[in-house]
Amino acid sequence: MSLEVLRHDAEAASPYRDRILELWPTAFEPVADEDDWRNRFWEQHRGRADFRLVTAEIDGRLVGFAWGCTGERGQWWSDTVRAALGDAGDGWIGGHFEFVELAVRPEHRGSGIGGALHDALLDGLDHERALLQTDADPASAGHRLYLARGWQVIGALSEQKAVLGKRLRG
Repeated sequence: MSLEVLRHDAEAASPYRDRILELWPTAFEPVADEDDWRNRFWEQHRGRADFRLVTAEIDGRLVGFAWGCTGERGQWWSDTVRAALGDAGDGWIGGHFEFVELAVRPEHRGSGIGGALHDALLDGLDHERALLQTDADPASAGHRLYLARGWQVIGALSEQKAVLGKRLRG
């Protein structure tokens, strides 16, 4: 059993779409409309500047993934964060790397795959800062992973969700 972690640009990520969609409900909630997920959610992110996908496979089976892209003002999530955080978000939003998703199959959690995906996704970025959304509960696995890797809580997006930021340079 050997773990392979690979990074893909937008074009190389395309063939992974349906494999990611298959893994999605094991990490998140079921997708209500798969065509909408494929054509809007996935393609919208894949079409953004600096999109990168990182996959983790064991013996050819997709066991985890992470993806992100450049976030800019005027985009839905960036504007949602700005509205929620007010002035606290000003130095973070726009030209940041948006760490969009990270998922690991439940049976592989706690084995270091999440950390490997995290590190591979951020490796070599030219961005000065990164933002992400995770559970507000500091005891949740995602929240703990990000804090252990140097992220800081910037503010609350909602009662259940927090926005975390990380300085990548400077």
